[in-house]
Amino acid sequence: MKYLGKIALAILAAGTWWLAFIQEPETNAPTAKLGHKIDYFLKDFDVLSMTLSGKKKQRIQAEYMQHFVDDDSTELTKPVMTMYTPGKPDLHINSETGYISSDGELVLLNGAVNIKRDALKNIAPMEIDTHNLRVQLLNDFAETDEFVKIKSGANRIEGTGLRAHFREPINIKILEQVRGRHEIN
Repeated sequence: MKYLGKIALAILAAGTWWLAFIQEPETNAPTAKLGHKIDYFLKDFDVLSMTLSGKKKQRIQAEYMQHFVDDDSTELTKPVMTMYTPGKPDLHINSETGYISSDGELVLLNGAVNIKRDALKNIAPMEIDTHNLRVQLLNDFAETDEFVKIKSGANRIEGTGLRAHFREPINIKILEQVRGRHEIN
């Protein structure tokens, strides 16, 4: 008889354990994703890309840069992008903020964007004002769907949307509602 109480207690404990076991949540539940968290930041950020022959290709500078661990992206404050072409004036692109994709090939320049190229011999200086520019670094291509204004010497052109290849020869295309003024010397 004295073992009967211990056996009943063991059966009760086993039954309680069994009930608790069948009510546990599945262990295969999806794990929570990491939040969009900064893993490092830099002030006065400056990176220079070179060609295979060791010549300057492009430079990106920013007042502040922050990198995110979850998607390997980078955000920039007051970025300045410079594209170099041997024997030609440098192309300087400024914006309010920027984003660089995880592979480093796509740069989104957000807010007001200003592009400048200095004069050279018989080439007039050029300035482009627009907003929200997408830049593909691999092929020196930029585009926007926003209003664009281009000034080069006394010439003016404006319209909506821009597709531009900044490799020589430079090719700039305004997509819609194009108006311009061209002065002949």
